[in-house]
Amino acid sequence: MKRLFFSLQARERYMALAALAIAALIASTSAWSHVRSQWDMWRSLENENTLQQTWLKNEPAIRTAAAEAIRGLDAGRGYDQAKLVAETLAAAKDVGLNAVSEAPKTQKAGRFSVHTMQMSCRRTDMASVVKFYESIQPRAPYLSISSLSLQSDRGNSGTVSMTVQMSAIELVGTK
Repeated sequence: MKRLFFSLQARERYMALAALAIAALIASTSAWSHVRSQWDMWRSLENENTLQQTWLKNEPAIRTAAAEAIRGLDAGRGYDQAKLVAETLAAAKDVGLNAVSEAPKTQKAGRFSVHTMQMSCRRTDMASVVKFYESIQPRAPYLSISSLSLQSDRGNSGTVSMTVQMSAIELVGTK
């Protein structure tokens, strides 16, 4: 290899060295990218571990607070899927909203069932949105607004399209 290199003209040697330097730069950049992604993953895992350790350390306090919160809930007062849809659409109708809803979904976790549904209202004024929000407040904690997004309507000043995700909690059993 050495003999071949020195048998080349000076211009060819410089070009070979430049090609070798570019190849080394590309390889080192690739290696650095891999090292950096591994380092970021390690730091992410360390942060997650710290968070999990904090949750585990606070487990007795969390369980006590959860038990106290459960005692404040009435077993028969929660909302099932049908009641979630009925209450949400009734609240929307009472304030003059023309609502379209999707089928509710349920997630069960221990003694609770959490029902969620998405509802959208097009071309409504902000006063009706505020009235809808205020009509939902007295039903808390059994019925709540999980997320609410508003988008202004083009061409219609003063009206918005509202998309809201409603959640209802149901206590399914007693221990």
